[in-house]
Order: sequence, then structure tokens, then C-alpha cells
Amino acid sequence: MTQFTAKKPDQKLLDSFFLPTLTNAKEYFIDTPPVTIKLDQNESPYDWPPAIKEAITQKLKTVSWNRYPSAFSDPVTRLLANYANVPDDCVLTGPGTNHLLSMAISCLSRKIIGKVIIAQPSFPLYESHCQYDGIPYEIWPLSNDLEYDLSLLPQVPEHSLIIFASPNNPVGNALKKQDLQHLLEKHPTSIFLADEAYFEFADEQYTDLLSKHSNLIILRTCSKTLGAAGIRLGYIIAHQDYISIFKKLRLPYLLNQFTLVAAEVFLKDNSLHAFVEKNVNSTKKERDQLISALSEISKDSGFTVKRSQANFFLMRWKDQKSCLHAYQQLIEEGILVRNISAGPGLEGCLRVTVGTSYENEAFIRAAKKHFVHK
Repeated sequence: MTQFTAKKPDQKLLDSFFLPTLTNAKEYFIDTPPVTIKLDQNESPYDWPPAIKEAITQKLKTVSWNRYPSAFSDPVTRLLANYANVPDDCVLTGPGTNHLLSMAISCLSRKIIGKVIIAQPSFPLYESHCQYDGIPYEIWPLSNDLEYDLSLLPQVPEHSLIIFASPNNPVGNALKKQDLQHLLEKHPTSIFLADEAYFEFADEQYTDLLSKHSNLIILRTCSKTLGAAGIRLGYIIAHQDYISIFKKLRLPYLLNQFTLVAAEVFLKDNSLHAFVEKNVNSTKKERDQLISALSEISKDSGFTVKRSQANFFLMRWKDQKSCLHAYQQLIEEGILVRNISAGPGLEGCLRVTVGTSYENEAFIRAAKKHFVHK
């Protein structure tokens, strides 16, 4: 059979339909060399129990695959609301936080009078989406030691949108709850979009602030602590007025039957909270041991390690060349971490996800082998 190739459009046609900020932007890139140990995507190293998988498989057999799933995933929405301890109508689900984040930024910036302000360095999608949509924004830079500093926040005019993450990917730092409360009170006509993808690992969480401040919207995911990256399920928590507006833009039937069945079975399981607590405690213990071991190694090497409130941490080399060399050395050992050194304010930095004990021990051995000055 002949394979047909689409005809290339001329540049004038492209320019007449697409914003230059989109056509000139870089695509989202993930380096995926073949390795045996993946410590690059902040995934949970702990898979779901076989009994849960079997229950999901059995229930999937009873679902009609020729029928559309729940339009707005109402059963799972109720279960996630219960997990987050908020009313049902304060939750909106989606196929991962990335989709919901893009939708929320587009929606909230369409009629904005003030500014869009984005913490930096942080999750690159915040800035990328603004670039794709041609949304102008300003930066809230972290301090020299990569912490949130309220004195560095740009002037916030009324009706602005402030986007940040806590714990913050890829740095692992967090914005103190009292500092966020201060900002919410100081700027009551501006909306704060808080990405809490790693909230279970943090010292503080923001959920209770929703009852006191109407200008807070929270994003969360099941991909990290719940070990459900392959399920693709994220959610927004906010007052029902925000949710009802977002629901108009969030297309129906976004969550497929597998996602809905898997999430419903797991969120109903009596072992859910014990599973999450065990994963959080194990990850924190492994993380602290990793950082402690690397801090010792760093005394005889050219890198530093930053403390973290997430399931990952940052390593910073004194120069970019040494950082990239270390990255390649780890790949040669069959270990993949995230090279974030091209990001703003992140020159010489690698991000390391906390893995299993076996994976973490392999990483430490590789660090001793390659990073210590002979």
C-alpha cells in the first residue's frame, strides 16, 4: 500500500494561524537513553499491590468498552474529594495535572488586568504554556540559595495571577504556609495557583487555607505519592464557583474506562492510607539517607546537595561542563537522572528522584566511583 505524505504548508500560511511565541518555542523534551535504573521523573518506586491490580482487571471485564465513560468522572471525583477532605463540588479531575494546569492558566489569563507572575526556577510547563498562548508574564525569582523570598516577589497589581509550586519541582523547596497566607491576605483580588503535586511529602499543606481565602486554587496529582503515574489522574481543588467555570473548558469523557476503574478500586481500598503512609515514610527515609551520604561525598568533590521536601533533590556542580560529565557518567553506569542544567537559574544542576533502597545504593556507588576527586 502506498504511504501518503502530507504537503508542507508555506510559512505565510503558518504565520497567519499560529502565534510566533508558539512557533518559536521549544518542544517539551525528555531524554530517554536506555538504562536499568530510572531516577529522572519523580515517580514512586513502589507499584500497586498485585491484589489491587487483579481487582482492577476483574472489574474492567465487566465494563462496557463500547460505551462512553462518566462524562466528568463523578464517582472518582467523590472519592478524591474524600481523600482530600473537601466537598465533592470543590474538585475537578483531569488526565494528569499538566492538562489541568494548561487549562487553568488559559482560562484565568484571558481577561487578566494585572500580571501573570511565575516562580522561577520551577516546573517549566508554567512558562512554556504562557509562551505557547502568547501570555506575557513576569518572574518571581528564587533566592541565591533557591528558596522562596517574599521580598523578591515583583509588584502585584490587582487582579493578577501568581503561579508557584510547593514543594517546588525541580528544586524541592517549599513556600511556608504562613507566607502564603500573608500573600493571600495582602493581595485579595489576585489569584494564587498552587501546584501541590508532592504535597504528601511536605512539612505543611495548604488545604485548610481554602476555607479562609477565596483567591487560592490548588492543583494535585495521583502520579507521585499514590504511585499512579501510569493511571494519568490529576485534580483541581477550589471553590465550586471556580470548578463550575473550569468544567466548561474541561472537555467531557477525558478519563478513559481504565483510569476510572483503576482509580475507583484503589481509592475505595481499605489499605489506601496505609499504602500512602508507608510510601511517604520510606521515601523520606531513603531521601534523607541519600542526601546525607552525598553530602559526605561532596566534601571531596565539586558538587553540593540541596535539602528537599519532595521525593527528589537537587545536585549542583560548580560548572556546566562538570555537571554534564557527571550526567553522562551516570548513564554509562545504567542510571538516568534528570538533566535540568539548561533551565533558568539551574546551570550545573541535576535532579535525582528517590528510588528503592537497591536503586539508591547503586546511585551512591556510582557517585563514589565517579564524583570523588582522586
